[in-house]
Amino acid sequence: MDAFTALYSRKSTRDFAEMVPGDAFIEKILNAGMAAPVGRSRYETMHLTVVSNYDLLQDITHITADETSRNRAPFYGAPVVIFVSSNNERKDLRLSDTGCIIENMAVAARALGLASIYLWGFIAPMKEHPDLVARLNLPEGFEPISALGIGYAKQDLDTYSEPRHAIDVNYVK
Repeated sequence: MDAFTALYSRKSTRDFAEMVPGDAFIEKILNAGMAAPVGRSRYETMHLTVVSNYDLLQDITHITADETSRNRAPFYGAPVVIFVSSNNERKDLRLSDTGCIIENMAVAARALGLASIYLWGFIAPMKEHPDLVARLNLPEGFEPISALGIGYAKQDLDTYSEPRHAIDVNYVK
């Protein structure tokens, strides 16, 4: 799939099949995340954690269930979740860097025929349980900022050759 088709076709999936993507797909998705821009090129302030451990994902789901209001949240059945963590002291850079990394990985997943969902709502409730965060085995000083669920969609994914949404634009010349 070409880059523009992948960009136009990327969307959040909320119903995943149980089949786990292969390691080669995961590596390509991680590499796409590593190609994202990071403020001041401080890539050492970012960390990626791939979780496919069913028990850990279930424990996070049970602990954060009261804080997530959507059905099947927080992971919607995604069999792999990639956590993006940071130790950057600047909160604004943490958030923008994480967004860039996750979007690159989401577009890469779509280009590979996989589904994805940008996950954020469960992070704050999860952080209230240090024992749960510790199970991510993060380097000292890092904290999870957001995550991307990836896997195969239960339904066929649509492919688009142009944007599905419009954002108002003005030009200043």
